[in-house]
Amino acid sequence: ARAAEAFGRGQSLEYRPSGATEVRAAGHAFVNMRARLERQIEQRTLMLSGVSHDLRTPLTRLRLSLAMLDAPEDEIDPMLRDLRDMERLLDEFLDFARGTASDGAPQPVDPFALIGQIVEDCERANIPATLHEVAGSGTVLLRAGGIRRAVENLINNAVRYGNRAEISIRLSEKTLRIRVEDDGPGIAEAQRLDAVKPFARLDPGRNQDRGTGVGLGLAITTDIVRAHGGHLRLGKSERLGGLCADIVITR
Repeated sequence: ARAAEAFGRGQSLEYRPSGATEVRAAGHAFVNMRARLERQIEQRTLMLSGVSHDLRTPLTRLRLSLAMLDAPEDEIDPMLRDLRDMERLLDEFLDFARGTASDGAPQPVDPFALIGQIVEDCERANIPATLHEVAGSGTVLLRAGGIRRAVENLINNAVRYGNRAEISIRLSEKTLRIRVEDDGPGIAEAQRLDAVKPFARLDPGRNQDRGTGVGLGLAITTDIVRAHGGHLRLGKSERLGGLCADIVITR
């Protein structure tokens, strides 16, 4: 049971089936299932990484060809923007395929220091994100790189469709909650389940003037949070009127 629970959190505990015949049979089934899932994840990551690498080569050639092309800048600039968009989409695909595979094992992390660093990085990049509320203290077993990617996805989503993002963090004896709120249009309750699915696009109710996406940001965040044994909860921000996204992880 401990090995299965740990695997749900993205950890792989050493386990050797023992005990009664039925218990050993269930144990061997679990070990085999875990091995198949790990192979499937590894194969998916390698395949999409290879596709991403193969696509970057012609994109680089196109970029070089545009740089050498004797044409007015107003004709070349739109094509360069298209190339940058394609490279950004490739990065999103790769992030989704990689999941938490490259983040290593969970380590004791001070979530307050981590979120504080993310907010500081946003300030340096002129991203309107601020720290609203902090409660509690201590450390939590986390993959710092994965949590950073998840929170940054939520912040980017907030400022893309709203004017600002406000982050709150609360640590209790049982749970860690990281909340990102914005003043944008939010997501209708009927669409929230679809919003976390890969490639989901909610364009009719969203502000696309702030940029476009491939629909993987919330899906990546959801995968990262699930790998920590937590869940992503979407709702309406009572303070700002937009989306309220909660990352909730059990300690």
